[in-house]
Amino acid sequence: MTPFRANARFKLAVFILWATCLPSMAVAGKAQTADDNDAPPAATRQKDDWLVGDLDRSSWWVTAGLALGLGVFYSTADSDDIQDLGDLTQLIPGAFALTGILATGDRQGLKQFGFVAGTTVLTTHGLKEIVDKSRPDESASTSFPSGHTAASVMGASFLWRRYGPKWGMPSTILAVYTGVSRIEGQKHFADDVISGAALGLISNWLWTDPIDERVRMSLFPTDGGAGVQFEYDPAAVRRVDVETEETDTLPTRLFLWEIGLTDVSRNRVVAPNPGGDPIDWRFDRDNNPNVTALVSVSWRKSKNSRHSFGLAFAPFEVRETVTPETDLNFGGDVFPAGTSVRSRYIAYDYRASYGYALIANDRYRLSLLASLAVFDTELKLETMGSETKVRDSFAKPNVGARFAMMPADRWMIYAAYNTWQDSEFSIKDFTTQVVYRIDSSWALSLGYRFVDREVDIDELFNDVHRKQIALGVWYSW
Repeated sequence: MTPFRANARFKLAVFILWATCLPSMAVAGKAQTADDNDAPPAATRQKDDWLVGDLDRSSWWVTAGLALGLGVFYSTADSDDIQDLGDLTQLIPGAFALTGILATGDRQGLKQFGFVAGTTVLTTHGLKEIVDKSRPDESASTSFPSGHTAASVMGASFLWRRYGPKWGMPSTILAVYTGVSRIEGQKHFADDVISGAALGLISNWLWTDPIDERVRMSLFPTDGGAGVQFEYDPAAVRRVDVETEETDTLPTRLFLWEIGLTDVSRNRVVAPNPGGDPIDWRFDRDNNPNVTALVSVSWRKSKNSRHSFGLAFAPFEVRETVTPETDLNFGGDVFPAGTSVRSRYIAYDYRASYGYALIANDRYRLSLLASLAVFDTELKLETMGSETKVRDSFAKPNVGARFAMMPADRWMIYAAYNTWQDSEFSIKDFTTQVVYRIDSSWALSLGYRFVDREVDIDELFNDVHRKQIALGVWYSW
C-alpha cells in the first residue's frame, strides 16, 4: 500500500469532502428525527431498523453527499491524493458492514461475511500470483485483479444483499470511487478493476443471504446484566430470493464475467493518416498474449418474452516500455531509434443491446440484435521529456444475431455475432461458448472470441485483430 501523504492539497480536498457531506448528514438526521416522531415507542423498535431496509431520506442524502463530495475531490486533487483516498475508501464498506453485524448481533451475517471475505481475499491474491500481470506503472506484477476494488465491492455488495440498499447504495459510491482511483493512480488497468468488482459480487452471491426480517434478536438491560429477546413476525417480509430456474432451461437474467488470454495477431497504426509511419504496435511479443476480461448483464422480463436487453463493457489495454530499432513518426512527432519509449494502447467497447427472438422456447432461442456501441481508442508514446497521444471515440449502431440452446440438461451452447461498417469505422465481434450449469444460479463456460476492429480517420488509422480463449463465470437469478 502506498504511504499516506497528507499534504496541503489533500487536506483541502478532504475538507471539501467533509464540508459537502456534513450538511447532508445534518439533513439526514433531521429527516430521521421527523421519521422518529411517527415511529413506535423506543421499547418496541427493532435494534436493526437503522441498518436494514430500502432507501430512505437519510440514505439518499448520504449517497448524494458522498457522490458530490468525492466528485469535487476527484476534480481538484492530483493523482497521488486520489490514490491515497482510494486506499481508505477500499476499507470503509467492509468496516461498516462488520460494524453493523456486531451492533445488531447478526451471527448468521457474521458467518456469511467471514466466508465472503475469505473467498474474495484468497481468489484475488491467488489470481495475482497465477496471472503475474505487470501494473501500468510497472511497479509490480500484481495488476490482475484489483484487490482494492474487490475489497470495496465486497463490503458494498454485502450491505446491499444482506441488509438492502439503505446503506448498500452509499457504500456503492465509495466502491466506484475506489475502482476509479486505482486507474487514475496507474496501479490497474480497467479490466483489472472490473474483475476485482466481479470477484466482490460473486463472493457475495455465493455466500450471502438477505436477512430474514421475520426473526429478530435484540438485547435489553436488566438489573443484574442483560437479556436476549427473540421475536417472530410472520407478516414481515422475508428478504430472500424466492424465484429459481431449472438447469434444463435457458436463463432469464444473467451476469457474465469472462477472463482469458488475448492474442493480438495484428495491430497496424498510422497517425496522422496519411503522413505517419506504418507502425506495428505489437512492440513486446513477450507480453502477448495478454490477460484481459469483460463483464456483461442481460435480461428479459419473463421466460416466454421475445424481448431481451443487455449491457456490456469490454476493455482492452496494453502498456509496454520498448526501445525501437527505427525512428517512429507518430502523431506528428518523431521518436528516434534507440530511445526508451513507453507505449500505451487502449480499446474500450461499451455496448447497450436489444434483442428480438425469432425462435423462443425454454431450450432454444434465436434472436436478432440491434446495439448502440461506443468505441474508444487511444494510442500514446512517451519518453522522459515528451508524450504524444492520439484519441478518438465513436458512437455507432451494431447489428447481429445470437443463438442459445440447451442440447442436454445442464449444458448450453451459446454464440453471438455483432458487426458494423462505414467509412470511419468497422467491427466484427464473434463469440461462441460451451456452458455447464452447475445449479440453477451458477454456470461455467469455455469459449472463443475474435474481434476485428478498424478505425480510419484523418487523425488515426488502426487495424487490429485479436482472439481470445476465455473462461466465463455466469450467475443467473
